[in-house]
Amino acid sequence: MRKLKIYILVFFLISVVCFLAYSNSLANPFIWDDQALVVKNTLIRSLSNLPKAFTSDLYFGISSGSNFYRPLQTVSYIFDYHFWQLNPLGYHLTNVFLQAGVAFLVFLLCLNLSIDFPIALACSLFFASGPIHTESVTYVSGRAEMLMGFFVIISLLFFIRSQRRELKHQVLFYVISAASFILALLSKEIAIIYPLIVCGYIFYFLHDRFKEKHYVIKNILPFAVIAIIYLLLRLSVFNFSTLRQPSLTNVAWFIRLSVLPNIIFTYFKLLLLPVGLHMSRELARPVTIPGVFLAILSFGLIILVCWHYLKYQTKNKLVSFMLFWALVFFIPQSGIFPINAFVAEHFIYLSSISFYFLLALVFSKAARGKPFILIAGLFCVFYILLTNARNFEWKNPVIFYQNIIKYSPDSFQAHNNLGLEYEYLDKFKEAQFHYCRALEIKPDLIEARANLANLYFKLKLYEKAKQEYEVLEQSKLGAKVGEAENNLGNIYEVTGELQKAIGKYNQALSLDPSFKFTHFNLARIYYSLGDVRLAVSHLAKSLGDAPDREFLFRSKIIADFLKNTASLNNAAEFYNNLGIDFAKNNAWQAAIASFDCALELKPGSSDYFYNLGLAYLNLSQKSKAKIALKRALQINPNHIRAKSLITKN
Repeated sequence: MRKLKIYILVFFLISVVCFLAYSNSLANPFIWDDQALVVKNTLIRSLSNLPKAFTSDLYFGISSGSNFYRPLQTVSYIFDYHFWQLNPLGYHLTNVFLQAGVAFLVFLLCLNLSIDFPIALACSLFFASGPIHTESVTYVSGRAEMLMGFFVIISLLFFIRSQRRELKHQVLFYVISAASFILALLSKEIAIIYPLIVCGYIFYFLHDRFKEKHYVIKNILPFAVIAIIYLLLRLSVFNFSTLRQPSLTNVAWFIRLSVLPNIIFTYFKLLLLPVGLHMSRELARPVTIPGVFLAILSFGLIILVCWHYLKYQTKNKLVSFMLFWALVFFIPQSGIFPINAFVAEHFIYLSSISFYFLLALVFSKAARGKPFILIAGLFCVFYILLTNARNFEWKNPVIFYQNIIKYSPDSFQAHNNLGLEYEYLDKFKEAQFHYCRALEIKPDLIEARANLANLYFKLKLYEKAKQEYEVLEQSKLGAKVGEAENNLGNIYEVTGELQKAIGKYNQALSLDPSFKFTHFNLARIYYSLGDVRLAVSHLAKSLGDAPDREFLFRSKIIADFLKNTASLNNAAEFYNNLGIDFAKNNAWQAAIASFDCALELKPGSSDYFYNLGLAYLNLSQKSKAKIALKRALQINPNHIRAKSLITKN
């Protein structure tokens, strides 16, 4: 009982440190890939999409797609959206809670590795507050690191317990360990190397049991089988097409290897003195003969040092295992393999545990008792202050991207994202400059070209927009080419070439039938041409699939509604008014579908959320109704009708 109380107090302390470090990140906006993974991701907007999260790539909703398969990250966003919609506060809270959970698991892992209590606590507190983790915690899209870390450490903890003969339920512990490994794989691909960690633990802490017949095979084989099955599935069923290859694909292996010493030095510097943190970091590569020679020499020395400490030594097995831990999670993300960058702060999320252990160990050797507590406490405060400062940089996206470009002027992603931010601020000249700069650096950057085309369309520079869309149309967009066809249809429509617009819209739908607003675009044209029948058909299709009788019923209501509608120019307003008409006819499912369309186009409307909540109430779906009504009140706290309804229900 006393032990449980101590653990609860430790968890409370770690949580407090986490919230002190990240409390000023809770009001931060969505930034960088958050726009694609959260704001524009239609997949996360319904709990009914949970199964689809396990069959889709992470960037399911954007033009370039990806080959990242991280369903648990998407699932976590689905639940966040269910409770918070697009309020960043909830997503940041989830990240902070996850960081506190992982930090507590770090503490438990240290204890299970027979690390002294004060060192274990100091290590977990350093990990909880370390500024280098802002890329995983402050950044909503960085959540995969924490999810993977959470399940990897749980897996190892239960594996350790399964190997203790004095404990009961060893088989159960082993099964939980294997299940946690599967969850880690579903969080981030790099977890596939976890079986090596199990091998390392057996080698360093259960060395004598190597002599037991079949021991290693029996304990490692299940993890290896899981890893192999996962790999086969990723190479077949879940091998998603992507338009952008990893950034280091075109960098020769020898060059990647020669940069490794610089990469290691950079990470050490960032861990020890975490200042000047930023995403999209660039590293100088050795180009002269002396530079290459020095790199090779440094690499050789690193190998020798690592080999010395990795050898099995009874007295140093703890240090050896922690070094092994760091290397196992570092090497696949070190740049040796063709990944997206040489250095990224989130790459060493799990490897940093070894550094913080080493730091706590050094402090404990230098001072014991109260002096150790004081030094560790002051260092923790130092980390908290640095983390707070780093969080502040994430508050303003413009400053955030400008800071990246300052350190990495050739970051095409930062230029593209900065262009988007300027566009949101109606600074169109600056936006155009950064889109063009991104395309200068990387001419095949689909996102930047699409953004530039959309900007030209917004500025009514239709000829320029058409040229950019045609370039996109010719690009290898795969299944996403439908977006380019739809956008070209927009150009032809506004320039009065209606038959060409109809052709492009139909082409877009043949490529991707899920483009509901393409149906609306066609309906608008057919309605303007006087073909009400086709207009009604496309409007009914834009609301999603429905049984034949329901589809006919919807079509009749839409036809009657169009008799009193002057135009279809404002899509959001049209769908909201159509939803109200459906409601008057007790067609509540159609009303909900219509209000959903209106909100997809105008998510900041409190009235639309109120109407959606009212529709759910009429279907007795009170939980969904409350979510919609609360969202209406978040947007407009003085919405009297929403207040009244939520009070009654």
